Amino acid sequence: MTTSVLLADFQYLTRQGIASLIKAMPGFEVVKMIDTPSNLSNSVQTTSPDLVVIDISDKDRELIPVLKELKKSTSCSFLVISNSQTRESIQQLLAMGIKGILTKNCSEEEIVNALRAVAQGNRFFCNNILDLVVHNPEKEEDCEPTSLSPREYEVLELITKGKTTAQIAEELHLSIHTINSHRKNILRKLNLNSPAELIVYALESGIVRS
Repeated sequence: MTTSVLLADFQYLTRQGIASLIKAMPGFEVVKMIDTPSNLSNSVQTTSPDLVVIDISDKDRELIPVLKELKKSTSCSFLVISNSQTRESIQQLLAMGIKGILTKNCSEEEIVNALRAVAQGNRFFCNNILDLVVHNPEKEEDCEPTSLSPREYEVLELITKGKTTAQIAEELHLSIHTINSHRKNILRKLNLNSPAELIVYALESGIVRS
């Protein structure tokens, strides 16, 4: 099965390199390449790609609401390549449900691994993104211990690795019903409302490691 990719590069920095990488990857096909932000929504809707690789800089703030709407209205996955070095912008993407985030300094190996992971519905954050979100000395004194059980921590870690409920149940030799109960308890104990908030919490608390 071939993964169709729409490559949206608005900075003219990565298009040819990433396009070449994708074309060299078995099972991947670039179906369209765009360089104008205004074409993003229409291009996604007309091509219905499996994966959208989008280049966003700090100057492209108007793309965030567009990306948010596309995330809600389409079934495709998104891999964001960002030059942003702020926790706020990265957390905004995480809260939106974006599963893959890279920086422009990532190696080819990281890009290839990210493409494969996100195409399979898993999460991938490069080392720079993990360091940016996890390392937050200002919040260390405010962190309070949670009441999660060892099993709940185990489930939480697997969730942040992109595992589905069924995969977690199989790996831990538990029923799907039991895993769903753990997920609900984790959200309740951490006072969170959604899986997206859970990912942000896991990153900030240092549970997710590269």
